[in-house]
Amino acid sequence: MEHFEKLKWLFVAIVLPLFAWLVKRIVATHNRKRRKETIIKHLCGLPSESKAILIDFYNKGTHTIRGDPYAPPIEVLVSQGIITRGPGGGSYNAVNRYLTIRPHIWEVMNDWVSIELINHAEIIE
Repeated sequence: MEHFEKLKWLFVAIVLPLFAWLVKRIVATHNRKRRKETIIKHLCGLPSESKAILIDFYNKGTHTIRGDPYAPPIEVLVSQGIITRGPGGGSYNAVNRYLTIRPHIWEVMNDWVSIELINHAEIIE
């Protein structure tokens, strides 16, 4: 009977918490992948002018640039929550403001650009 108590304690104290941690980790990884795929699909469906602006961010290697915050492609990106308009950077010029990509979009830029290049290469062929 004493061995049964030891096994029960071992199961409750060690095995069960490890199993719960493992399940939690698997669920979190799955949710992160699904969220990333959803963002990439959303970015792939943007108009080409808006994609060009995002690729410009990527090519410059920065998440913030200055530009016209009321240009039509920027309006599309702002309305969909992809970028935000910032202040004028010391000036009150409405045509030259900071534009910043949101952090959850910036995280998937590498994957999105590689998928866009593959899609673009397939169209050219």
